[in-house]
Amino acid sequence: MALKNSTVKVTQLKYGNTKCYLLGGTSKSLLIDTDWAGKLPAFYHALGQKKLTAQGIDYLIITHYHPDHMGIAADLMRIGIRLIVMDCQQKYIHQSDHIFYKENNPAFQPINDHKIRVVKISQSRRFLASCGIPGVIINTPGHTNDSVSLVLDSGEAFVGDLYPQDQVPLYNNPVITASWQKLKDNGASLVHFAHYANEIVK
Repeated sequence: MALKNSTVKVTQLKYGNTKCYLLGGTSKSLLIDTDWAGKLPAFYHALGQKKLTAQGIDYLIITHYHPDHMGIAADLMRIGIRLIVMDCQQKYIHQSDHIFYKENNPAFQPINDHKIRVVKISQSRRFLASCGIPGVIINTPGHTNDSVSLVLDSGEAFVGDLYPQDQVPLYNNPVITASWQKLKDNGASLVHFAHYANEIVK
C-alpha cells in the first residue's frame, strides 16, 4: 500500500506481526518501526516486493521499545540506517533486551547506544523538515511511557500501539485520553496503527 500527499510518499511494510511504515521525504527517508529479532530476511523480502532497498533508507524511528517494534533495529543500524531516539525514549531503549535473551534468540543484537542520534522531541519538526517531511513527533504515552507518534501535516498519523478511539473509554485512563487529544491538537485525521486497521479521527 502506498499513499501520497504533497511531499511524502507513505509505504506500508508488513513482514511479521507489526505494520511498519516507510516515509519518503523530498531529501531523506524514514522508517517507522521494525519487527521481531530474526526478521531481517523477511524485511529485505518485503522491501524487494515494493522495489525498494535498505540502502535507500536513511533513518529509523521506533514508536516504543517493545520487542515486536525494535527487534531488528541493531541489524538496520549495522547496514547504515541511523536510529533516531526521542529524548523521552532514551532510558527505555533496552527495556526489551531481556525478552530476547530469555528466549535465547540468536538473531538478536542489542542497540549500540554510541551510534544512536538523540533528538529532543521539542525539535522534532526541525529534524523532520531536514528530511523533507513536514510533520511533528509527539509523546503519546498510554500503551507505554516511551510511546511516540509521528503526525504529518497532511493529517496522517503513525501511532504504533496506541489504543484505538473506541477503546479509550474502556480504559478510563486520563493518560490515553490526553494522548488522543494531543493527536487531534496536532491535526491528526487518519491514524495508522501497528496492529489495528487504519482509523479516521472522530
